[in-house]
Amino acid sequence: MIETLQTLCQVRLAAEREAEQQLARAAAQHGRERERETRLVAELDAARGRRDQAPRDGGTGPASAAAIQVVRRYAARLEAELQALRSALDVHRRGPLAEAAAAFERARADHLRARQRREAVERAITRREAARRRDQARRAEALADDLPPRRR
Repeated sequence: MIETLQTLCQVRLAAEREAEQQLARAAAQHGRERERETRLVAELDAARGRRDQAPRDGGTGPASAAAIQVVRRYAARLEAELQALRSALDVHRRGPLAEAAAAFERARADHLRARQRREAVERAITRREAARRRDQARRAEALADDLPPRRR
């Protein structure tokens, strides 16, 4: 019976190792998506900085209508870029980042279950071996009781 449990333990150990590999892959993917989020946030901050540093309408001194139009078009381009980056960040957070986080949590739960299953089999093996040792000790004691006392 112990051999069967040991075989089961080997199967459970292999399943746990596979779950560990899945967890490592999920963690790596989640890390890559977090890095991408960080890059998008940095790009968004840079775009905000460019917008804040851009010239404004009605700056110092008289300006021609053409100059004002150039400034307005530039400001509109900066706002469009800012909006596109906000949108890209939102899409990334709701899409790939959320999926990677969910996959990581599933992989973590699967790994935990696999480890608990392996540990349950190991505990069963330990209990069986302890019972076997107790039985052997009882048999040895019973055998010793059946023998006549030794003479000195």
